[in-house]
Amino acid sequence: MDLLLEAIEPFVPTWGAPEEWNSAYEKLESYLRAHEVDSNLHRAHLITMILRRVSRRWENQPPPAPLSTLVIEETNRLLDEWFSRIMELPAGSSSNFTAADGRVALFLCDAPLRWPYAFLEPRQIPEDFKAAMSKSLMRAGPELQISNMVPRPIDLGLLPELADDTLDALNRMPLIKALVGWLIFLAILTVLFWKTRNP
Repeated sequence: MDLLLEAIEPFVPTWGAPEEWNSAYEKLESYLRAHEVDSNLHRAHLITMILRRVSRRWENQPPPAPLSTLVIEETNRLLDEWFSRIMELPAGSSSNFTAADGRVALFLCDAPLRWPYAFLEPRQIPEDFKAAMSKSLMRAGPELQISNMVPRPIDLGLLPELADDTLDALNRMPLIKALVGWLIFLAILTVLFWKTRNP
């Protein structure tokens, strides 16, 4: 079907409850907003396109998941295909490129701001957009490597040992412990009294 005719053709789902489709619409709109699709016009176009694809895909068989889940899965499927076309990856290639890499590159090159109508667009992808995406992937650097870190005790030096020894000695001699406590209390009172007399 011609893209223009499909874009203006009203979408009326033939299965599912209206509440489910409204909920799926809202969830999909939030998902596209998270990808910084700020244009209301383009966002509405993408939502209609994705909902129509989900409706056709599960028209003659029971859906395997809630409608809100199906529209996100369909969006991610479209994203994978779209990123593969941008990076010119052959279908079914075993490249290390992932959709997460594509999302990082998308934001690094300011695509939502510079190409606001390019996101998931099925028509011709601008060459400068492709070049910017490739450059952003190079800036993103190598993949993260998982490493194991063995916990080690923190070395605080001699101070904790001295404090422990002092507390142990005071606990063994309660009279000295009480005397030290009173001396600290009197010292604090003396400092406060001296400060009030000599402001």
